[in-house]
Parts: sequence; structure tokens; C-alpha cells
Amino acid sequence: MGSAGATMFAGLMCPGTGTSPLQFAEPGRLGAALAPYHRPDREGLWCEGPALLLAQRVFNAAASRDEVLPLRCAESGAVVAFWGRLDNRGELAQALGLQPAQLGPMLDSALVLQAWRRWGDALPEHLAGDFAIAVVDPRRRRLLLVRDAMGIKPLYYRDDAGALAFATSAAALKTLRGMALTPDRRWMAEYVLWLSPSEERTGYREIRKLPPGHLMILEAGARPLLRRWHHWRDDSPDAVIRDSRWVDAYRARLEEAIRCRMPSEYPLGTENSGGIDSATVTSYLARFLDDPGDRLHGFALLLYEEEQAFILETSQAAGIRHNYVATSRNESEEQREALRLRTLRVIGYPEENANGSGHTPFYREAQARGIRTLYSGFGGDEVVSNPAAHVRLEMLDAGRYETLQDMLPGNALTRRLRVARMLLKRRGKPSHDPVSWRARNLRWSQQPLRREVVEEFGLRDAWFATAVHDAPYRRTNDFILQYLLRQPYIGQRFESCTLSAASWGIEYRWPLWDARLVQQYLSTPSIEKRGPRQMGRYLHRRAIDGVVPERVAWKPSKDMGRFIQWPDGPALSGSQIRALAGNLHPAVAELVDPSCLLRWVDGQPSGNLAPAAGFAVRRYLGTLLWLNAWLVQAP
Repeated sequence: MGSAGATMFAGLMCPGTGTSPLQFAEPGRLGAALAPYHRPDREGLWCEGPALLLAQRVFNAAASRDEVLPLRCAESGAVVAFWGRLDNRGELAQALGLQPAQLGPMLDSALVLQAWRRWGDALPEHLAGDFAIAVVDPRRRRLLLVRDAMGIKPLYYRDDAGALAFATSAAALKTLRGMALTPDRRWMAEYVLWLSPSEERTGYREIRKLPPGHLMILEAGARPLLRRWHHWRDDSPDAVIRDSRWVDAYRARLEEAIRCRMPSEYPLGTENSGGIDSATVTSYLARFLDDPGDRLHGFALLLYEEEQAFILETSQAAGIRHNYVATSRNESEEQREALRLRTLRVIGYPEENANGSGHTPFYREAQARGIRTLYSGFGGDEVVSNPAAHVRLEMLDAGRYETLQDMLPGNALTRRLRVARMLLKRRGKPSHDPVSWRARNLRWSQQPLRREVVEEFGLRDAWFATAVHDAPYRRTNDFILQYLLRQPYIGQRFESCTLSAASWGIEYRWPLWDARLVQQYLSTPSIEKRGPRQMGRYLHRRAIDGVVPERVAWKPSKDMGRFIQWPDGPALSGSQIRALAGNLHPAVAELVDPSCLLRWVDGQPSGNLAPAAGFAVRRYLGTLLWLNAWLVQAP
């Protein structure tokens, strides 16, 4: 049967104090904070002794509408809340000794409960999928929290003098009585510079995130124990020639990553940017549906001048009849402020990835069309469709010059000369990527924080540390494992988009972040990942050949031409910026030098932003507006 849909939950555990959780939590307020803008199809509360657990469900499969929330085990008394999807139900059933007839009608949450009874704290090591899990064992006065390997589903907590509160949104934790909250000054300064994303920290000192791939255990008389349960393997075999079996294995895993995310009783929505990653997801969804008809709808936002042609080509080739294309994002500042306030109520503090609220036109349209699942191609660049430029260095360092020649452009003589030049220029690891450094240097010159704040938190060093990018690495897997997969912006996009979409009753899904697919890529020989004539994304391109339109699948670069509209950031007039400089919240004014804001507009004939200010200044303005809106209503 599989998961029924979005299951937001919140709970409280007071294992050693003898205190009732109702002293801190009012269930009605908890439920309202979890679903501030939509009515869940099912809601349930369990409260016994030192523990409370509230769960809400938005259905995505009609066959599971009779589920009791949260689910309790009649034998052990344990109670589970599960938000997510299990992708290895058959393997789990076999390991648990379940017959096919037993597995068919069983919900994912029930399967999780049985797996917990078998393996205890080793539970997540046996699960595949995207999930946030809470298991309360009232007899042992014990709590287990689990977050999936990628961090697709958010899970927050706070630990206060023997009471541990947890929820799938920070907003729910803000409703607890007698638990003060303090906006984090350092976080705010970092937020202005887009340095705040973290696997553990939030905008409040007291609220933390359970990091991706981690679990937490709370027992009476002990401090919460945080432990990593998921580990990536760097086990790609050495190979000197390409073997089509690796492409077949990758394709099989890719197809399964998409197929296992498709079950739904409602129409499906897919984002389509015209790029290779979204085209992969869109094309396979249509292929697996056979005739998309009214079952699959496309969603696109035109940001670049050449996107339209690739978006339409992908959609037409897939046979998608219903396409929603947003051609403008010219909202007024009043509309943007209303959206900020809505998002703050959903997430609990300023969003750290603009796609969360930025995709609101998609959510609104999807909700109107009865769509409860939205697919995204985000994640390809980071791993499975990574350009794999480091493969050239791998071949150079291994002395495989003929293989390296095949990967370079030009005729035979030119390629040999290129290899010779690479040998002559081979050197130690550079400290940073020069292109990234120049871009950050320009943006730093426009940053608005006071000098003493920058020095207090060491923000200049943190800022330029982000210019490292791929410079120090000489292996593709090293770049992915040691850099890309550690970038907190990935989790921030999951958290912002997951919670924003859920507030419209929509479940977000990212097939290219399937943990098994990511591991398949990491376990594939490097030579499969980079093709002749500097063809990047070579493994992925070969796998999707014949499914994704050729012009999209084999497009040489990601370039889509010039911007035709800004992707984010407010379009404020000079007078509005001056008004903002004079009306900053006191906590923000302590951090920001108002003269920096005025410098952006003073001296301009139009009285508006200087053209050179561009993207960076718009982003800085956006962060200040978010902080202002948050602090006005923050506790």
C-alpha cells in the first residue's frame, strides 16, 4: 500500500521528571502550528504518562484513509509517527517474515513499527526512503527520533531540563508554554550574508535540527544521545575501459528512484525547467504513466531567454497536455511581505532557501487542480549528473594519458599537446576557485554589516571560505563526498520546500536525491562519468538516451542565455530602501550599517538601485526584510 501522504507530527517526552507533557504543550495550538493554512484529512493525539504525540495526515492514497494516528503497537505499547515513504517494503517484509498477503494492506508506519520491534535503534539501517520518524516507548520511558539519509523530511527538537520536544516544523515548537525562545544574533548576522544554513542550527538558540542521516535516543536519567546512522561508501572500482553494464545498473536504479515515488490517487505535478535533470524526472514520469492525460501536469518558471524552447520540447515529447508556465514574478512589495509572513508562520523563522516560498505559484495552481505530489529535478548537479570534471585529474595522476587524451577536445595532436601542458602545470592543491573568489569579492564589497559585527563572528573568513568550491580536489568522489554532500544549502532547500509545499497539502519529491541512486553513482568507476571531448554528465546522459529529448539530453552546457527576470530578491524603489534603512528592527539595526543601504541608491538619477548593485544587493535587501518581518512577530 505504501505511505498515505504528508504526516506532520509533534511531541514531547519528559522521561525522568514525572512532569506531564500537557504542562508544556496545548494540543490544539500544536496542531494549528503544524497545519496553519490547510486542514489535514486525519489528526490524532496520544498522551500517556511522560509522553505526548500528535500526528496529522494529508491523504495521498485513498486506501489508507482509515488509519488511526498516531499508530500504537498493541503488544509493546510503543507509538510511532512516520512522515515519509518506504522504498524497500518487499525486502523489509522478507526480513521480517511477512507473507505477501500481510504486506499488501500494511501501511508504511505499521511496517516501521514491526521493524523497530525487530531491530530497535538499528531500525534506520534497514530502511530505504525519505522519512522522519518518532517512536515512543512508554513502558521503557524512551524516545527514538530518526531522519533519513538525505534529510528530505525535516525534524526539529529542543531539550529543556529533562523535557525534550520535537516536531516536523520549528513553528510547532514555538507554541510550547514555559519554554523561552531567543533569536540567535550570530545566526542573524550569517543570514544577511547567506552563511546561516546549517545541518543543526536554526534561527533560535534553543531549537535545533536533527541532522540528515542521524538518530537521537532519549532515556530516563540520561542526556539525549545523537548518533550518525548513515555512511556513504567510496567504493568505485578502478577501470581503464568503459563497460555498458554500469550504465544499465545506473539506469535501473534511476528508473526505480522515480517509479517508487509515483504511487498516488491524485494527479501528479512535475517541475520542468528545460534542463537535463528536470527533463529526466518529467520524461520518465510520463513514460511510466504511458498516457499522461490528466494524470501529469507540468510546472515551469521562465527565468532565462532560452528556457522556453527546452521546456516546451520536453513537455511535448512527454505528451504532457497540461502545462503551467509562470512568465513573470512581478509581485508588489505588499504581496511579497504577505508571503514572508505566511512562510514564517509555516517554517517558524526566515527561510534559508528562496525556492520554498518562490514556488508558491506552483503550489497554488497544484492545489487548485487537486495535485498532491510535486516532483523536482533538483540534485543532479550535486551528484548523479555531476559534470565530473575531476576525472581528467584522476587520469592524469594515474598516468593514463591515452584515456585522458580521449576526454579532451581537438584533433589527435592537439589532445597530446593538452596532456603535455597539464603535466607541466601539475601542481599542489589550490586554495580556492578563482572564478568563485572574484564573484565573492565583488559581493563582499556590497555587504551591509557593521565592521565590528564582521570581526566579532569572523564572517569575512567564513565568506571567502565558500570560494574553495572544487579547487582542492583531484577525484570526483572526493569533491562530492567531502564538499558537495556536506553543503547545508541542500538540506535547506529540502526543509524550505517540503514545509512550504506541505502548507498547501502537497508532498514534494526529489527522485535524483534517492540515497540508493546517489550510492550507485559513487560506486561507479570514474571513467563512466566523463565522456569524449569533455562531455560531462556522461553516465547520466547515456542512461536517459532515448527517453529524454536528444537536444536536452545531450545539450553541451547548462547555459540558457541571459536573465529575463530576477530569480529572487525584492524590487524595491529607492524611497522604499531609504524607509527600510530608517525602520530596521533594533536587533537588526545592531548588526547593519544603514549607510550601506543608502549607498546603494544615493547618486542614482532614477533614485533606485544602481545597475551595478544587481543580484547581490537584491539578496541582501531580501534577508533584511525577512529578519524584520520575523523579529516583529517573534517571541
